[in-house]
Amino acid sequence: MLDIGGGTGAFPVALCRRHPHLRATVLDLPRVAAMAREKMAGLGLSEVIEARDGDFLHDERLPDGHDVILLSMILHDWDQETGRKLLGKCFAALPPGGAVIICELVLDDDERGPAPAALMGLNMLVETRSGHNYTYAEYRGRPADAGFGPVEVLPLDAAGANAALVARKPD
Repeated sequence: MLDIGGGTGAFPVALCRRHPHLRATVLDLPRVAAMAREKMAGLGLSEVIEARDGDFLHDERLPDGHDVILLSMILHDWDQETGRKLLGKCFAALPPGGAVIICELVLDDDERGPAPAALMGLNMLVETRSGHNYTYAEYRGRPADAGFGPVEVLPLDAAGANAALVARKPD
């Protein structure tokens, strides 16, 4: 699994502990990746979780060799065009049958709720230059625009996400 903008690796740590066969890479800016490496060493997970320096916005390609790419609370930080470019990089990095997982607070298609997603939308207006909380319809269309197959929506009940949207690269 490749966790794009994964910070210090909270998702990979939890997932690799639960699924011992899993190997993960966290891709983040150099100063953040350094913190992730330190954390993995402290947890004894350096052999399981690698932290790589990178900039998913400016690097031409994402690291390949992963079956799954996780975008957790990433796409809402950027405008639609930037999100499309990132999903295109994900598509290029994945093997046939690989999957991208988008975890976000997703707005209903009428953009009226749920409340946590609507409030995060306000937060994006204040904290980012072009961020926006997107609807289920918008998230269903973006992976398809990059070449992925249909999106499966898995409801979540978490502080930072109410859905995981999974799309696979066709075989």
